[in-house]
Amino acid sequence: MTSFEKNNTIHPLMASAESKQGPPGGGGPSAIGGGPMGQRQQGQAAPDLGQKLSKYVLPSRPVTDSDISGIKDMIEAVCAEISASIKSAGQKVDNDAIKSGLLGFQDWLKKQGCVSQASTRYAIESTDKYPAEIFETFPGTVAFDVAFKQAGNAKKLYRLLLFVTTVDLFSFGSLEENRTTAGIPVPKNWPQNPWSYWTDRP
Repeated sequence: MTSFEKNNTIHPLMASAESKQGPPGGGGPSAIGGGPMGQRQQGQAAPDLGQKLSKYVLPSRPVTDSDISGIKDMIEAVCAEISASIKSAGQKVDNDAIKSGLLGFQDWLKKQGCVSQASTRYAIESTDKYPAEIFETFPGTVAFDVAFKQAGNAKKLYRLLLFVTTVDLFSFGSLEENRTTAGIPVPKNWPQNPWSYWTDRP
């Protein structure tokens, strides 16, 4: 359950998407758009990922610190949508599927009105580099450098961390103000024993 779902309250940034959003991680059949007829519908034309993500919109105005919580919730919802899209398409979860999701996320992020710049140091277009880059840690991580537009034409730099695995696909890791060039802040929910993330799955 994400923070915008608790106590049946919806963060204002999620108002436009909450009626269509399934639970993070893909959830049940309704979350992936297949429903009980999902198997029969695979051969039909489905909306592309960009179209699915277009319903998630960050503010077009400059943002303030108070907007960050809602932005985190929105990114969490986008990750769930990407994962659900991959699962509903019946794709084999390989590096090409991960690449498609990453490129879709990056494209969505760059289109947001409050984002002046978004980039990653990873070669997300080159799937042959994924084992060495993206899946070097457990769970796998991809970091984006994001500059949000602030009042008065100022820019505020953040580091956005996504978790990437072939089991859970895409999930939100952290969004922290980038006050240093040394690494990425470790999220509070990072596994104490990272290897257990793979060996002790429920």
